[in-house]
Amino acid sequence: MKLDPRLLRPFVALADELHFGRAATRLHVSQPALSQQVARLERQLGVRLFERTRAHVELTAAGAEMLPPARVAVEAAAAAEEAARGGGGELRLGLSPGAHYLAQPLLAEFARRRPDVRVRASQDNSGALAAQIADGRLELALGFCTEPRDGVVCEPLRDEPAVLAVADGHPLAQRRTVALSELAGETFAQVDERDGAGYNRAVAGHCRAAGFEPRLRRGAHGPMAWETAVRSERCVGLTTRTSTLSTARGIRLLELDPPATFRLELVQPDGPEPGRRPAARAFAALARELG
Repeated sequence: MKLDPRLLRPFVALADELHFGRAATRLHVSQPALSQQVARLERQLGVRLFERTRAHVELTAAGAEMLPPARVAVEAAAAAEEAARGGGGELRLGLSPGAHYLAQPLLAEFARRRPDVRVRASQDNSGALAAQIADGRLELALGFCTEPRDGVVCEPLRDEPAVLAVADGHPLAQRRTVALSELAGETFAQVDERDGAGYNRAVAGHCRAAGFEPRLRRGAHGPMAWETAVRSERCVGLTTRTSTLSTARGIRLLELDPPATFRLELVQPDGPEPGRRPAARAFAALARELG
């Protein structure tokens, strides 16, 4: 076999980052060393894997075709190394802002039980996290109303009671409870459709179950779009009480009567769990236990 398997790891790192500096930092090597490793892999395969200029790096068609099996090989090698060492290693975990409160006790308990595992956590909307799981950049995520997609499985962990968020100056702000059916004339805040379609769909579903078609604030962009719409644009929003504790300044939360819920889930790659790294399997088991 002409291919040196050790060269797959730098290939995957550069394919993920599409930036020599970031990929080199991730691998703890110099940029010239990384460039030499990628060039050697290309020579061994007889194909060009990246198109690169001084300002731009992108995968070629051959590189894109090679990435999924290369990623599997790199993960398998890491899993074998962890198993041989009796555990430890690293967990690449995604966290949705809506699952923040669930993540806190889970991470604390996981650190207590598995102090040998280094957790690399990244926060994003559930749709973005699911995309990163599908292409192998993350191993697991804690999601909030995650939209289904190919290559990903969403396992329900908990149904969390929903609340209504309004700005301090909204006419409903002095209420303690409200029925969704009372909100037919309100405009509901949404999150960025590209990464939060599952949440937006869940909100619309709750409104329809209450007997009306919701009026939605379209065109949300960026991580603060929902909160800005509620605080500054007189929209109302559905969320969970505990997921808004860190961002609720200037916003009142009202209980829903009758109640509604949002689903929190463990987002995983679609494939057999025994093939995952030990740290990922251990965290998934703990999430099911404590979720």
